[in-house]
Parts: sequence; C-alpha cells; structure tokens
Amino acid sequence: MMRTTISLHESVLEKTRKEAKRNHRSLGETISELLTLGLEKKLRRSKNGRKPFVLGTYAMGFPRVSLEDKDALRAVLDSGKI
Repeated sequence: MMRTTISLHESVLEKTRKEAKRNHRSLGETISELLTLGLEKKLRRSKNGRKPFVLGTYAMGFPRVSLEDKDALRAVLDSGKI
C-alpha cells in the first residue's frame, strides 16, 4: 500500500475519524473505503452522463381477493372497484 499526504477540511477529518472509530478501523482504511465508494458512484454516473435508474417500491398490503381464484379476480376487475 502506498503512503501519501492529503489535506482535508477539519469537519471532514473529524467525521472520518468518528466513522473509523465506530467501525474499529484505521483512519487510512476508512478514507480508502469512502473514496472507493465515491469514485464508483461517480464512474457509474459518468458512463452515460445520468444517474442510474432506480425504481422505488412501496408496500401495498395484502390482495383483497385471492389471486388464485380467477372468477373472483375477474369479478373485481369487471366491477372497476380496485
């Protein structure tokens, strides 16, 4: 592993130190991990110039009719009361 000197804003250094301590890792390991994550995210964006598409998911609850019962399902769909 290579060694280098970097200049960080005091607030960034403090947050990074707290993160390292919380995960029981060295400051160097934590900085390397965070830089890797940031670079990977930037490279994913720069491939096509846009953010990757992420489709949101939502809990919709349980079906009101058994999806196995095709007659009941058809009745609900035909009634328009979905």
